[in-house]
Amino acid sequence: MLKIYTDRSNTLINVDVGVAKNFQISLFGFDALGKVSYKYELSGSESKLPELSAFSRKTGGVVIAGAVTDNYGILKKSAIIADRGKLLGISDMVVGYDGSLYQGGGSYKVYQTSACKIGLVVDDDIKNFEAVKSMSLCDADLIVIISSQEEKKEHNFLVRAYAYLFGVSVLLITKSSVLASDIHGEVCGRSVDVTSNLIIPVKRQYVLTKTKRRGVKD
Repeated sequence: MLKIYTDRSNTLINVDVGVAKNFQISLFGFDALGKVSYKYELSGSESKLPELSAFSRKTGGVVIAGAVTDNYGILKKSAIIADRGKLLGISDMVVGYDGSLYQGGGSYKVYQTSACKIGLVVDDDIKNFEAVKSMSLCDADLIVIISSQEEKKEHNFLVRAYAYLFGVSVLLITKSSVLASDIHGEVCGRSVDVTSNLIIPVKRQYVLTKTKRRGVKD
């Protein structure tokens, strides 16, 4: 079981560390950090990434936050993850659509953390089932989806379907809610409160499958 603290609206500096340290994972929406500029981070005029890492050190666990990242004018929607004081990486939204201000990233990532192996899906990538499939094949124990949008009625179906089809627990945080499903496709956590506490079962289960294709037998 994973104990997860979620906060949809507060900035990171306003979060009570004493509360968050009781959980293995702390998950925040896009308001926690605001826009993260790599230019300002490298120059030292801003320190949002070190602040996130420091927060994870204080809580002694995993911290994940959504953010718009600015790479010298190239904007992306991203999820940033740190664990026990160390910045593990930044995952970008991979699928970009025509007319969007945000560029697509290059790949999907699964992170080995002190809590479990976590795959990160950002915003519109929730509509790309290949994202969850690839992370499941890489043995992710939990898929975290961070959306900057309000919850849509399709989200409930997608989260449950992904968890059931690919055998991995899925947690979605949107601008208006938090939703989680276990590997059986059953909702195991849901909240519309600004902050919430979730307990999500994590269990690896495998099934033997056979496939048949047309071709020459070696």
